[in-house]
Amino acid sequence: MLLPLIALAAALAAAPQRSDSLVIPAGDLMRLYTDCGEARWPYGTEERLVPKTTGEIDSGVVRRRGLEAAWRAYFAARAGDSIRPTDTTAWRYPLGVRGKLLDNFLNPRADGPHGALDIFVPREGEEIRSPVAGVVVAAGDGWRGGYERRGRGFYYEGDGLSRRAGNGAILYDPASGGYFLFSHLGVGVRVRAGDVIAAGTPIGRAGHTGNAALPGHGKHLHLAYKVPGTACGIPGVLVAVDPYRWIRGARDREYPVRRRRP
Repeated sequence: MLLPLIALAAALAAAPQRSDSLVIPAGDLMRLYTDCGEARWPYGTEERLVPKTTGEIDSGVVRRRGLEAAWRAYFAARAGDSIRPTDTTAWRYPLGVRGKLLDNFLNPRADGPHGALDIFVPREGEEIRSPVAGVVVAAGDGWRGGYERRGRGFYYEGDGLSRRAGNGAILYDPASGGYFLFSHLGVGVRVRAGDVIAAGTPIGRAGHTGNAALPGHGKHLHLAYKVPGTACGIPGVLVAVDPYRWIRGARDREYPVRRRRP
């Protein structure tokens, strides 16, 4: 009787996990995704610091590594031969138009260095696409907030991915072990947590949700890329990396500039 039970347990362990067993609440995922300080990604509808303890950071790294192992196995089981992990030399450009790509990674901001790229679009509604194949690990739509010049100023009433990100998604890349954050999307995010997607898959459309609702921020995609590194003295914490050379390479392949003949 014992041998059949052991065989059953082994079969269950080897079976591909269902997407709902790999999806955790978006707030919890954001705590695992963000850096040690957490100052720029607070919980809830109010702008307040929710600092992480050393114990939370340590346990978060362990939990995230376990999730990543499950996501890689899930990706392999679901992707099959039709969706391949994406090498950096084959990244897709994340916009359906050329747009204006800024190399503004780590530019100084009032609340700290800008750990992402901004790609401006000529108009709202331009399609946002995934640069790589991967697993969507968080997605949020229906952001409720805005900006009142006379009144509350910037306000947030709930939903979306977070207060400042607005509508958006986080994608885990099994090829690099990195994470992409797509922020400020309009209403109608087209992916959900647990989706396995190919490079070039539509994520949503450019909007002005999150702190992009503030005056002077313009219509743009905030694209962040993080990989495991060392921060606050703890190995395994996700740290921001500048993806400009890979995104620019993708743009130049897909939207080459046509030079005028003399």
